[in-house]
Amino acid sequence: MNQNTSTNTISFINGKLITLNDQHPIAESVTVSNGFITALDANPEGQVIDLNGKVMIPGFCDAHLHLANLGRFLEELIFNNISSSQIIADMVRKKSNELPSGTWILGRGWDQSHWDNPDFPDADVLDFISPNHPVALTRVDGHAIWLNKVARNLAGYDPLNSQPDGGRVINDCIFVDRSMDPVSKIIPSQRKSDIKRQVKNAVNLLNSRGITMVHDAWMTARTLEVIRELIEEQDFPLSCYCMLASGDDKLLDYHFKNGPTVTDSLIIRSVKAFIDGALGSRGAALLEEYSDDPGNKGLILISTEKFSELAEKCFRYGFQLNTHAIGDRGNRFVLDTYSQVLKGKNNHRWRVEHAQMVASKDIALFCENDIIPSMQPSHCTSDMRWMEQRIGSHRTSRISKINTFLNNGLKVAGGSDCPIEAGNPLLEFYAAVTRQDVNGYPKSGWHAEERVSPLDALKMFTTWAANSAFEEHRRGKIQPGYMADFTVLSNDITTIKPADILDTEVLYTIIKGEIVYQNNQ
Repeated sequence: MNQNTSTNTISFINGKLITLNDQHPIAESVTVSNGFITALDANPEGQVIDLNGKVMIPGFCDAHLHLANLGRFLEELIFNNISSSQIIADMVRKKSNELPSGTWILGRGWDQSHWDNPDFPDADVLDFISPNHPVALTRVDGHAIWLNKVARNLAGYDPLNSQPDGGRVINDCIFVDRSMDPVSKIIPSQRKSDIKRQVKNAVNLLNSRGITMVHDAWMTARTLEVIRELIEEQDFPLSCYCMLASGDDKLLDYHFKNGPTVTDSLIIRSVKAFIDGALGSRGAALLEEYSDDPGNKGLILISTEKFSELAEKCFRYGFQLNTHAIGDRGNRFVLDTYSQVLKGKNNHRWRVEHAQMVASKDIALFCENDIIPSMQPSHCTSDMRWMEQRIGSHRTSRISKINTFLNNGLKVAGGSDCPIEAGNPLLEFYAAVTRQDVNGYPKSGWHAEERVSPLDALKMFTTWAANSAFEEHRRGKIQPGYMADFTVLSNDITTIKPADILDTEVLYTIIKGEIVYQNNQ
């Protein structure tokens, strides 16, 4: 039920408000007027909503998410937690019987590490079940696509000449990182109306999860156009911090020339780049070779010269640079370039997106140059089952060093990388404080020394996420003058047993005083 209160005075009373305001950390009531917080007490003359003792926190922010991809993902075949390649083949066969000949079959979410045989599939698994449909199935991390023979032929695949720099092809059917580029060019582009529908569906889902703001980690010109239209139509109940796609020179040149855009609903002041791939597809750039793939150290996806040029431009035009780096070599590559441009202490707040595998000696480079680690706690708990086999026990301590970053005085921005992960901040919070999967494995947490306190985990998805977007002056806390962005929960996630976090429900999501989601259960 939507209830527009953004232009009225409204008080939320009789709750437990975790404000993250050091001067007034806990309150019982808050009053909102015209979308902003006016007082940490009730105004009896305005509208009143009784929270009945439930917990209000600053609105959840997902600091690394892919909005359009999430919307598209909701309409494709989904392979999360599938246990074999044959089950996926059966799903594709069923889909092919429903679609006209020649129609593309798209899917996402497969992860061979979940399969009974945890190897990449052979080409014949898909080639003979869908001879009249091109099939493109994206791996869970987005860094590999599984193609059938029809799709490979359309992409012009030549087994003798299809291993480009920054990419590789496995088993003649798994296209990794830069090898995916020809594929993306032949998959039919979506209509604007498709993107608009998908973005709206994604926003509705995120509202139901208590999310009031996202940082979109690859904003294309088409998605940006759609979001602007939805905002104009007052049909975008979310705030979006855009990381412009670095692959679109025209888009970057336009925004560099015109400068940052900062409104309540849309902020454009950062650029997203990619350095390497992912650990799951062995494309993350490592200092040492993969333990289960001798000779392979992963992929660097951009030249030193091109990345340095991009960094210099962002610095010159006052744009934040946010770079995907997974492996320890990939992170060092980014940190070295950042250091050469930033040259020490600064307030540019450049970010390393993921920072999943970082050598101990490189922590200092984050600190010396005020670089923000933007991290997704569930990546650790999703990957931990195969991590030792992939990189060896001597390197697992380098994975998801969130507490180490905090102990070194850094503010970690928390996100999910949805749709690679679920996009549920409660699951991310749980992963951060436990280092366990939803079944409580392992009992003491994987590398438990990197667990974080509940209060710090909450800051990752509120206060520190706001800081990473230069929004700490108006978001991420419940205090007068700040935006009335709130999430109301059924439990106090900072005090309950970790297992109970998973049973916590979002009761209200409120953006600028407007109730955009209400749990009617």
